Amino acid sequence: MASDIEAIFYICAAIFWGMENYPAQTIIILALFWWFFIKSESTAVKPRKPRDSNYDYDRLIDFLRYHGGELGSREEGIRKLSELGVAKPEGFLSNPYVIKTLGLKEELSKEPEVVGDDWWEKGYSGDEGVVSDASPKTVVEMESSPIPSTIEVGSEDACGETGCTTAVTAFDFRCFTCRKRFCQSHAGSSVYCSNCES
Repeated sequence: MASDIEAIFYICAAIFWGMENYPAQTIIILALFWWFFIKSESTAVKPRKPRDSNYDYDRLIDFLRYHGGELGSREEGIRKLSELGVAKPEGFLSNPYVIKTLGLKEELSKEPEVVGDDWWEKGYSGDEGVVSDASPKTVVEMESSPIPSTIEVGSEDACGETGCTTAVTAFDFRCFTCRKRFCQSHAGSSVYCSNCES
């Protein structure tokens, strides 16, 4: 508190000294200080409180109650809103907030709704509405992968190791340097075959 009073005293002394020795410059400095620091605080835009997300619904509900009274059903609300000139009243009266606020009863849909992803368990055949007689527990056994056979030496589909005739595919080991494919028994320990490693 004492330091605040002391600061105010020195500021006032500086203003009086400036007014006595440099009046024009002091007035300009005080005017700028007032403009940028004191006036700007009073005219600053204060953040607004965000509106309720249902504000527009509440306004239309109040308008409806004022002009049309209480509603008994959704159809009556659609009729009254249409008379009052509201465009697309069906959408407004299908909102859950509006239904709850007005106390309307939700209409039950006449068609049962299909929920879930269990169509595949019931033997779905691909055609809508057609159910096949396949059991949901049908197990399809796949053939085991073929055992590599032996083929001619020097063929592109044969192991690159000299004298080996085991068949290779695009998924077998391929040497990074010589680009030959090798069977599992002759595959290199790194990206190179045994010939290129040494």
